[in-house]
Amino acid sequence: MVHVTSPAPLQMGMTREETSTRVDDVLGMLGIADLAARAPFQLSGGQKKKVAIATVLVTNPDVLLFDEPTAALDPRTQQWLLELIEQLGAAGKTIVHATHDLEALTRIADRCLVFSKDHRLVAEGSPAEILDRRDLLLDVNLIHEHTPLPGTWTSTTGR
Repeated sequence: MVHVTSPAPLQMGMTREETSTRVDDVLGMLGIADLAARAPFQLSGGQKKKVAIATVLVTNPDVLLFDEPTAALDPRTQQWLLELIEQLGAAGKTIVHATHDLEALTRIADRCLVFSKDHRLVAEGSPAEILDRRDLLLDVNLIHEHTPLPGTWTSTTGR
């Protein structure tokens, strides 16, 4: 294994050995140990996102913030990331998402807050409750009026 260290754990008071072990463990857990020896310019966008997530996970945070986590990722990497987010949530991590990816909501969220275009809170509820409110989704520009709503998004009454 390549011995890579990350400055954050060192700044948190961990030894170089502890840091190196944690880096190796996280790279192995994420299945990206092979990326450790590669330069950033040699990584794809999805690989860069995986490495960025690894750098955060090395510090073992209690709370993770994701801003549009599935944006610009190929389908395989999107699936990988959604599964990771589910695993982190199951492990007791608090996860906050900012997303327009409505299809992922039922997988990655148990509570949703919806903001208007002027950044005001306009609704909150479970993913199913929010996704069932076509009028709300239209009003806050999360869907287009001609967008067919798959799966649980069956309401056309505009509750």
